[in-house]
Amino acid sequence: MQQLLKRKLTWGILIIAGISVIAVLADLTGSFETPELRTVDLRTKLLRDNKVLPSDIVLLLIDEASLNALGEVVGRWPWPRFIHAELIDFLSQIGARAVVMDVMFTENEFAPDLSSGTLSDNDFRLVESTKSAKNVYHAAQIISDEPDEYNPVLLNKPLPTEFINRFSIDVEAIDETLGHNHYYLPFRELYEASRGIGVVSFSADKDGVFRSQKLLFNYQDSFFPSLALAPIVAQFGYDKITLKKDSIEIKNDEGSLIRIPLTKNNEYFVNMYGYGLYNEFSISGVILSMLEIKKGELDNLPVQPDEFRDKIVFIGASAAAVGDLKNSSIDPRTPGVYLHAAICGNILSGDFLNFTGPEVNFLSILILLTITVFSIFYLRTVLSQVLFPLLAMIIFSVTALVLFTSNIVINIVSPSFAVLSAYVASFTYISFTEGREKKKIRNILGQYVSPAILTTVLEKDQDGYLKAEVGARETLTIFFSDIRDFTTISEKYNVEEVVGILNTYLSRMVNIIFSNEGTLDKFIGDAIVAFWGAPVRIQDHHYKAVITGLQMKEALKTYNQENIAKGLPELKIGIGIHTGEVILGNIGSEKKLDYTVIGDSVNLASRLEGLTKTYGSSIIISQDTYDHVQKEIFCRMADFIKVKGKDKPIRIYEAIGEVGSVDEETVKIAHLTEKAFEQYLERKFSKAIDTHESILDMRPEDFLSKILTDRCRNYQQNEPPEDWDGSYVYRDKFF
Repeated sequence: MQQLLKRKLTWGILIIAGISVIAVLADLTGSFETPELRTVDLRTKLLRDNKVLPSDIVLLLIDEASLNALGEVVGRWPWPRFIHAELIDFLSQIGARAVVMDVMFTENEFAPDLSSGTLSDNDFRLVESTKSAKNVYHAAQIISDEPDEYNPVLLNKPLPTEFINRFSIDVEAIDETLGHNHYYLPFRELYEASRGIGVVSFSADKDGVFRSQKLLFNYQDSFFPSLALAPIVAQFGYDKITLKKDSIEIKNDEGSLIRIPLTKNNEYFVNMYGYGLYNEFSISGVILSMLEIKKGELDNLPVQPDEFRDKIVFIGASAAAVGDLKNSSIDPRTPGVYLHAAICGNILSGDFLNFTGPEVNFLSILILLTITVFSIFYLRTVLSQVLFPLLAMIIFSVTALVLFTSNIVINIVSPSFAVLSAYVASFTYISFTEGREKKKIRNILGQYVSPAILTTVLEKDQDGYLKAEVGARETLTIFFSDIRDFTTISEKYNVEEVVGILNTYLSRMVNIIFSNEGTLDKFIGDAIVAFWGAPVRIQDHHYKAVITGLQMKEALKTYNQENIAKGLPELKIGIGIHTGEVILGNIGSEKKLDYTVIGDSVNLASRLEGLTKTYGSSIIISQDTYDHVQKEIFCRMADFIKVKGKDKPIRIYEAIGEVGSVDEETVKIAHLTEKAFEQYLERKFSKAIDTHESILDMRPEDFLSKILTDRCRNYQQNEPPEDWDGSYVYRDKFF
């Protein structure tokens, strides 16, 4: 035994160590990156679906309604640029804090009658509106492109000096950052008129989902902010920006500090808000409001101007025709402007996801592995071996979800992989080692012990089960059943028929016992002895025993119908059930052991079975059993008796059926029986007789009322002694 335990411990440690190393290495090398990111997506959808973008930010969307509304006036997309200029003018007049354009204007608008380098009226209008507003941020792209035969002269071109001087920001880069080699800028007059420039370059993860963006873009040692960061940097008035491997720190001259956490490659992981909860308005509604205001109609405007006052307004597209829909963590067709607005909202409100490091991941893996491996190795039942690690994994997953509500992200995939691997490894070890041990024990002991005790020996692996004196005191429910007058039946039919009748009966009854988690003790001729509560402990063993009796009674009706059709006899059974303390153990000799119960409670259950014929009942249960099942099983008071060898009388009950399934007449009879019994105890025998006779009027064949009526009449003639407690004494051991 000690050697087996030591071997288990050694292998358990080896499995934990091996799988821990594999899981951690796989995590560090990025093998679990994509599935882990998908679990973050799922957590976002589950737990942030009602999270609203901060009210400081508003979105103006170029949606399908806008394209349809303006299509008849200005034609298909792209719109003439005076439309954007009108929007900028409107927002400027209202008092928007910043206007952030998620629309690229990299080339001059085409006009056939204009010479090269000359602005069209629409471009001029856009430039003037941008310049006049003094709070417009236009979009640029800074990317890394692979060289090919077409683009060598385009790559690594220097940015215009005036662009660098105007829009680059001073950044102290502590760690080396990836440089870029290509760019697309707004046309020169437009960026010269802009308050700022923001980079809109986004890269998808391996699975095609857009989750992260650089907030600072390095081009030939000059840094430029992303579109989301640009208005914040300008508003915050930075004094120093420090780019680290895991964060960006922005400090202003007043000493205030914004710390933005970063993930791999100096990228920021976007903490998305619920889809459709981005304080968004259709540009068509805004334009309609503009037209109404120009006409002096200020009532019932589609969009109130105050919606944009002192707000950061992002202008972008949600219409599919514009081509800026991205696969994000919340939806596969997310407007790109959602991502920029979400980043801006995250920074303004400090709503950052914080990814835990490899130390936390390793600790999670180690704890879950330890629980899984040692549960499988040391818990006794397969159910507990499976459920306990599963419960630990559920608790861990729930913890991950709860932490996510506080923006803390812990890995789920690598711990799940570790638990699954531990399952396979541990059960493989069990099957190859303990399986051989159990087979050896089964071959040696199978010829000496009953199947039930053999199973217990195999599960617990205790040599003490082989000794006859081993036992334990347990509170169980004992069950006796017997076929009435079977001796007479066996004398009337030939041997083959008797054996066939009995074998079929016993098989069906035992199946019912097993289906209700009972343990078959023995057959005594045509009698069945069983008990509940061992070796498998069940809390409702009282109920299981009684419901078994009721099911056997119903099954016997079906069996009798089959026998009658074959010309065979009808069987009647009596069942006695009692709950009490017994001695439980494997009892016998060292060569032959039986897993059985002995004691007064066993004797009482046997005597209750004998009383069923006396009271004309199928199932008699004791007070101890009744106390536990009275809420589930409808019972009728039968008697208050004192059996031989017992000084204390007990109440006995007839079990009739499950509560709610008994007809009204039977319920009424049971209540009248209870009333008659109280009259009987009070020595009001005449009234008790009247009550029983009212029962017989309803059910003339009621055997119990006939017995108790006769007893009351007897007491009328022979008054019981003064110390009579109401009990009826049975002096015979067997009824």
